[in-house]
Amino acid sequence: MINARLIKAIERKGFFLNFPSYESNEEIISQILKEENPRLNLSLPLFLMEDIDYKKLISNLGKAEKKEIEKIIIISDKIYRKEKIRSNISKWIKENNVTVNLSKQEFEDYYIAFKESKIKSAEKANEIVEKQSKLRLNLDLNKSLEVLFSPAKIRIMKKIFNHEKLTNTELKYYYKAISNINKALLSPHVQEYLRIIEISKKFA
Repeated sequence: MINARLIKAIERKGFFLNFPSYESNEEIISQILKEENPRLNLSLPLFLMEDIDYKKLISNLGKAEKKEIEKIIIISDKIYRKEKIRSNISKWIKENNVTVNLSKQEFEDYYIAFKESKIKSAEKANEIVEKQSKLRLNLDLNKSLEVLFSPAKIRIMKKIFNHEKLTNTELKYYYKAISNINKALLSPHVQEYLRIIEISKKFA
């Protein structure tokens, strides 16, 4: 099995390894339990709140794994109740009369991990939305610039925007062919004039 740190180091260079995906949540949960890693087990409440076939899940586990998952199912149910998350897990617990003795610390460990994971997931979703918004803004900006400026002018302004040094020729060209256009566009009088025209054209 490839070391996780090595995989992350490779992916940071832009090389992504394709691994076969799991067919179901039951398969993922079973695999996590088989790793016998308490740190990985903390992730299980995130999977158990999905649509799970608990009979199928339990039937494929060994005695020790079954005992562990029953404990985590009880913990997960307590978490979902506290967070007001709907799940069919309570029904399965009642139907199978599952009871487990839990320590307060065990519940707290799982609950903290669950909350942190949900926060990180939300932050990741927000990052994606922000990136998409920036991409749309850049596309709109580029379209507007292409209407007003030639590719050569856009290239020079992009260099200035990115704090790249201009050659003497580019600097002269900027003051000769770009600067006056920029000043005109920034004029509040020009902006107000164009706004009136855009509004008035509807009635022309």
